[in-house]
Parts: sequence; C-alpha cells; structure tokens
Amino acid sequence: MTEIFTVLLLQDAVNNTNGTDITETEASLFNATMFLGPTVPKAIEALMYIMYIVISVAAIGGNVIVCYIVFAYQRMRSVTNFFIVNLAVGDILMASLCIPFGFVSNLLLQYWPFGAVMCVVVSYAQAVSVFISAYTLVAISFDRYIAILYPLRPRMTKLQAKLIIILVWIVALLTPLPTAIMSKLAQPQDWIEMNLTDRYTCMEAWDSNTQRYHYSMALMILQYFFPLAVLIYTYSRIAIVVWGKRTPGEAQDARDQRMAASKRKMVKMMITVVSVFTLCWLPLNALIVAGDEHDVIWQFSHIHYVWFVCHWLAMSSTAYNPIIYCWMNSKYRDGFRQVFARLLCLPESKKGFKTSLNKNGFNRYTTNTIYTSIRSSGTHRGSQCSSHRGSIIKGHKSCTRTESGATVIQFESVEKSVPIRNGHTANNATDSTV
Repeated sequence: MTEIFTVLLLQDAVNNTNGTDITETEASLFNATMFLGPTVPKAIEALMYIMYIVISVAAIGGNVIVCYIVFAYQRMRSVTNFFIVNLAVGDILMASLCIPFGFVSNLLLQYWPFGAVMCVVVSYAQAVSVFISAYTLVAISFDRYIAILYPLRPRMTKLQAKLIIILVWIVALLTPLPTAIMSKLAQPQDWIEMNLTDRYTCMEAWDSNTQRYHYSMALMILQYFFPLAVLIYTYSRIAIVVWGKRTPGEAQDARDQRMAASKRKMVKMMITVVSVFTLCWLPLNALIVAGDEHDVIWQFSHIHYVWFVCHWLAMSSTAYNPIIYCWMNSKYRDGFRQVFARLLCLPESKKGFKTSLNKNGFNRYTTNTIYTSIRSSGTHRGSQCSSHRGSIIKGHKSCTRTESGATVIQFESVEKSVPIRNGHTANNATDSTV
C-alpha cells in the first residue's frame, strides 16, 4: 500500500523512440513487451473510468451528507455519531486524493505525472486515511463494548469522544511518517535503457528490499491486522451479550425489549461496517504483501488487471458506509430523505414522509398531553389535576379546558430524571443508540 504500482503502456515505448531506426525500434518494442505486458483495451479502460468515477462521487457525496446530518440536527450529536463523522472525514480524504490520483497514474497513464510534492502528499494521505478509518472503528467498538458489557459504568462523554478523535489523528499522522519521508520520484533502470527518460514512478526509495519489506509488514500489522483482531474480539463479546444471554435480574417489559432491540440494531450496523472494511482491504493487502515477498509477481502479464480489481475494491470501501447507515438506521434514512428532498426542490407538502429529526434542535424536555373527558355536572378542574399528580414523576404541569368540555393536562417531564432498572437513567439508555 505504501508503494504505487506502475506499469507503462506498450505504445509509450513506441512514442519515445524518436530518432531511432526500424531495428532499434523493434528491439525496444520487444523489450517493452517483455517488461510491460499488453496494453489495456479501450472497452476495459472505459469501464475503469466509470467504476472509479462512480465510487469517487458516491464516497464524497455520501460522506459529506453524513457529516451534514450529524451537525445540522442536534439529536444526532451523540458520541457514536461523532466517531462516524470522523470515519466519514477519513473516507473523504481517501476519495478526494487517493482515488483520482492513483487511478490516473496507475491504470491510465501508468506513470506519475503530478510531480514530487504530490507524490509525497498522495502516498502519505492514503496511509493516514486508512489509519483514521481503522482506529475510529476501534474507538467505536470500545464505546459499544463498555456500554453493553459494563452498563453500570459512566458512559463516554462528548468531550472524551473528541479527545479520542484527536488522539486517533495524532496516531494516524505520526505512524506513517516514513512513507512521507521515503516517497520520491524514481526511474526504473529498464525505462532508462528504453530511452523513457521523461517518465517517473512514485515509490518509496528504501536502501534495500529488506527495509521495504519490514516497513510494509509493520504498517500492514498496525493499520489492518491489529485493528482487525481488536474488532473481532470486542464485537464477539458484544454479540454474546446482546444475542446470547440476558443480564441477571433484568426485567423484560416492553420498554426493555425496545432498548434491547435498539442495541441490536446499532451493533448490527457497526458489525456490517467493520465487515465491509475488512473484506474490501483484504485482497489489496494480500497482493502487496505477496509482491514485497516475491517481486516477480509484478512481472506477470495480466498483473495490472489483478491490481485494478484489488485497488478498486479497497477504494470502494469509502462509498459503502453512507449506504449502510441509510439502510440500517432510521434517523440517517430520514436525514438523507430530507437532503435529497431539498436538492430536488420538493415542496414541503410533496415530500411524502415524516421524520423524527428536528433541524431546530431536539432537547430532552418532552411535553406530554393527557385528554380527560369530564361531565359538565360540576366536576372541578383542580380535582382532575390532582388525580393525575401521581403519574408525573418530575416537571411542570398545567390544566386547561377545551371548548368541548375536555380537560387537557400538560406536563413537561425530564427524561434523564426517570430512573431505570440497574441504575441507568433514560439519558444513558437513549445515548446507546445512534
């Protein structure tokens, strides 16, 4: 992943043989054929264009909408959603830098035309974005792990979540620094021998292949295999608790069942995100490890097709998360509907859906209204208010009479003041969902 794999089209060898006779050109073409392999057919090249453009647009657009939903609606500003925003920022970084530059240089031009500065920036940004995604997923898994396995412990606060996000960025920026230091423009000896002196590759200029291999393996372990092991452990334990057994002494009334179902939905969504990330990056990581171990792999005739499939699959991981959120979470689904309705300029009466989101903000003070019919034969308003006093746990209450003779009793209750079994409050229970 740290080295950009580059091959050159056969036609480029022909274009760079100016001033040579037919014999020299034929010899150069023969050498180029042995080294570079066949050209990419136009139909496949067009397919590559379409596939990379689709994932770039989907990744940038979808993740920008995810960030907008979280920041525009106060109800969505939870700890888990802050981590999801950080995950979206990493995917935007990957989609805006790594996908277009890698696609153009590796599969279209098959050399690096963007200069030495962008060589460092793109190589470093790719490593950083993968670290951000991997360790943000780890942070989410730890938050879910503590909330579900240790429900009596204090929940992670928003301030703590922001500090963890800052820590994730520090680790992501520092760990792949050797990539930025060692990334340079270079010319393979084969290209020099074929008079291809104006073409460069962007690669890590290590002193030996042993150093390159050790660094690649260390990076692979830190940004893929170690986070994967942590994620497998945490979500396995979470799955056992959520689906496998019930907490001793926990009542199973309708409210507890709704809370348990909400937890299961959240865990399912995050397990899906982790699984997609793992499966998308596995082929490219395996190919790079195999290539560092055996350089002869890069000389196979159709290796550029294998690289295209693995690279596209890894890059496509940036586009799947918004789809997963929209599919498996009703609040994100409502948010996407509102965004698309505004983009399509649909009037309010024709949007055709109701949403649980409130752009003006959602506070935890909810107004509950009880309609009580009373006979007109002398029942006093005050008696109605006092009769419902026991149903109000905490808050302010008011009684009014409607024109139809019904007494309307209104009160504001504070959700976080309602005690729940096992020492939890409604505030903690609500924060366990996205």
